[in-house]
Amino acid sequence: MHELLAKVLNEKDLSKAGDLFSLEDHEINGDISTALKKIGDIIDTEDYVSNDNDQSVVEICITRVTTAIREMDTIEEHSSGLVHLLQLCQQHNLDPVSQDKDPPHAKVASDIMSCLFMHYGKCKVMTMAIPVVVNFLSSDNKELSRNVSSYLSLAALDNADLLAKHMEIILNSMFRGNYILSTVLPQIYAQNSDPIIDCTDRLMDILDQCDVSERSSLCQVFSMVAKHKPQKLEAHIPKLSEYLSTSVLAPLILVMFVDMAIANPIPFVSYVSVLKTSAEKQPIHLIHVIQIIGAVGTINEEQAQLSMNYFVSNLTQTDQAVLTVILQEIKALSINHPELLADNMDKISKLSQNGSSAVRILVQQLKDDNKKRSSAIDKDKEMKSVSSQTEGAVTVITVGNPPNSANPNGITVRRMNIPSSNMSSEQSLGKSSRTSLSTGRYDRPVSPASVYTDRMSMMSSVSSQHGPSVESMRDGVQHFCDKHFSTIRNFILNISARIPLPEVCSVINGRHKRFLRLSFLCGGKGDQCIYNKSYFTLDTKLPKTWIHLMFLSTQAKAASALSQHDYSISRLKTCWDSLQTDRSTWSFLTLVTSSFPSAKDQDILIHELHCSRFFDVFEFNAAKKYWACFMCNHPEKMWDLMKNGSPVIAGQLREKKGKWKFLKRWKTRYFTLSGTQITYSKSDQRHETLPVSKIQSVKAVRKGYRDIPKAFEIFTADQSYTFKAKGHQNIEQWVQCLHIAVAQAHKGEGSKTGVGTGDQGPPRQDNVVIERPRSVMDTKL
Repeated sequence: MHELLAKVLNEKDLSKAGDLFSLEDHEINGDISTALKKIGDIIDTEDYVSNDNDQSVVEICITRVTTAIREMDTIEEHSSGLVHLLQLCQQHNLDPVSQDKDPPHAKVASDIMSCLFMHYGKCKVMTMAIPVVVNFLSSDNKELSRNVSSYLSLAALDNADLLAKHMEIILNSMFRGNYILSTVLPQIYAQNSDPIIDCTDRLMDILDQCDVSERSSLCQVFSMVAKHKPQKLEAHIPKLSEYLSTSVLAPLILVMFVDMAIANPIPFVSYVSVLKTSAEKQPIHLIHVIQIIGAVGTINEEQAQLSMNYFVSNLTQTDQAVLTVILQEIKALSINHPELLADNMDKISKLSQNGSSAVRILVQQLKDDNKKRSSAIDKDKEMKSVSSQTEGAVTVITVGNPPNSANPNGITVRRMNIPSSNMSSEQSLGKSSRTSLSTGRYDRPVSPASVYTDRMSMMSSVSSQHGPSVESMRDGVQHFCDKHFSTIRNFILNISARIPLPEVCSVINGRHKRFLRLSFLCGGKGDQCIYNKSYFTLDTKLPKTWIHLMFLSTQAKAASALSQHDYSISRLKTCWDSLQTDRSTWSFLTLVTSSFPSAKDQDILIHELHCSRFFDVFEFNAAKKYWACFMCNHPEKMWDLMKNGSPVIAGQLREKKGKWKFLKRWKTRYFTLSGTQITYSKSDQRHETLPVSKIQSVKAVRKGYRDIPKAFEIFTADQSYTFKAKGHQNIEQWVQCLHIAVAQAHKGEGSKTGVGTGDQGPPRQDNVVIERPRSVMDTKL
């Protein structure tokens, strides 16, 4: 073991622990396994809980060791040692000592899990970690359980089969109040659905106690249950109907209702008026409501008449996709109730004048069906024909002796193959109406238009001979989003902890060409937040990747597939079209439907953020799943450094000074940051000041953007300063205080230049800015 590392661990020498960060990673790489064992010995002693010195030594050593593991990419080699530390922590008290203080073993466990779950995509690591980590869910430490839940949500993306084995622990933790675990259930349902189905009633009981995102996850689970065991949800239709007024949950609930109504429409008879009201308030949900009412119409003649009346009353809809579904439901009802079609044929026929090609095809089919039924009544009764339908063929038996008959017996048997695209609507729909018997559902006709996929496949077969389908009517963006809906969500969930997503993007007129400016907002927005009224801005050189990510993020937040006509998407498209970069080869449609940004593309974005000093100010809050400034993430650390709302810090700093770069030397001086200026003492006892308002930016100097800072730099308009403090914690305190002071000073002056590439007030909420200099357009997502 390296001499310094051995001295710190064996002698528990806190005075030397900080020097571990002066060592290169490769110098201690071979000693990590031994160091982890020694750390385990220390935390497993009886007096560790009360020994502040040992706790500090362990905290520093774990930080240094995990940093080396991350940088040297040796997590698979050392995952067993890290997991062993977690097992040791579970043998000790994890309950919080007080409201604001966690026990030392809980802190160690949190640091170890943070290291392990950065590599959630590595199967070997997760195979060892997940069975141990899930046991922390049984702890009474709510903060620890929430952190574990966040890590497991991340791990579920690539390790659903591993997590599904621990479904009982996960469900029990949820019923104890750890509702954030609801985000895990949709991802592991397919691997182990029976325990979830059995607990459907208990999950429904906690729905009201969850927040919006957790309710959304539970509704996704209920939608999966509706496809396999719809009867488990019938008793909860009243409760679910209460959420139809919620824009986020309504689409999920209506999709669920569609599956339930197909299986058994009777419970929905009492809720038809509620569904109609929901469609009136939110027309985007009309398609699902029509499908449910169509299923209700198959119960009896009375309900069929009421459903037909509702369909006909909505024939004035301008949305062609809605009209297509309505006509399909009318066709389904007319199978068993042809008189309903005849009574409304005049109103239906009017759609053929201005409707889309798909609508005109369906109208013509309904006309043909009605005409055939009418002509069948008046047909010569002497010529009786009986047709029996087989799969793709019709056998016609003609009784009598038609003229020129070659058969003297008077009976002609003729077999005709009929392509599926040319079969009459009654034949093509008749098969669907009989599937209820073979699938074990209720013995009743089933609406073939009730399921979206069936509707699209049916129209696809129609369009093969008559023109474009419904699919072609929907723009390419919506089709892409619909096809890859869950993949997009998983991708954004996957990268959200690595890459922050901008709140606003603006196209700026530069001297030579336009460029894209990104604006980031703090997710915390606390009382002392640096960016509670302004943005951290970045003038990016990678507009293509950023706009692609913003598009994917917008879709991931939506409840259904978005189209180019959606406001946010159209704003993004306008921004992209306004940029000259790649316009000749990349249209907006080509961009957003291309492959997701690769790992290399993501690393380039992170490097750009690092160069703009974004990570000096922001970090990802794993528990709350958003990016926030350090003031919001760690208010307790800054409390002692703030006086009257302004940062105050003082101490000795080593300043690098000299006329020539290669002759610069370090000089130690005493600096004080207070209010709006920095004061420092010179060797002749004179005091000099530097107004904070003249500082353009502050940068922590690191070897890599995840490394511990070794120094920091201050930049003014005409000069830069480099400083070193005693220990990395002092450096971080200075950097954080300077960031706060600079942000406050620039806000007071109304300046538009601050930390990073800019610190600006929020753009106008109409998203189009005209009065600001050089600005073309802003898009707020």
